[in-house]
Amino acid sequence: MQDTIDIYTKALIRVIQDSREYRAFCRAKNKVSGMPELKKQIDDYRTQVYRLQYEGDTETLYDRVQEFNTEHAQFRRDPLVNEYLNSELAVCRMLQKVAAGLADALDLDLDEVAQEIRS
Repeated sequence: MQDTIDIYTKALIRVIQDSREYRAFCRAKNKVSGMPELKKQIDDYRTQVYRLQYEGDTETLYDRVQEFNTEHAQFRRDPLVNEYLNSELAVCRMLQKVAAGLADALDLDLDEVAQEIRS
């Protein structure tokens, strides 16, 4: 059975790698890879977004997000930055959809756990 799972996992990886979203991300990533300072700025931005989402007070999240977006508006106007971040987001959403589909289909009884985390 494990062999079958490995085969289909590899097939899923190939399908994802062949997807329009992943290919767009790879193109943006390749463009940025030749610009180490811009790549560092993008990575710093991504780190800050992660921290904003997962750390701190949820009651002030809206205000913090608004402030963050205002502070980084000029940075996001860079077409290459925007291309990279938007293509990365598209790939992440695709992976979330795959993970959610698996969790739903396998009935792992995660509803109570998810509810506990949200509380």
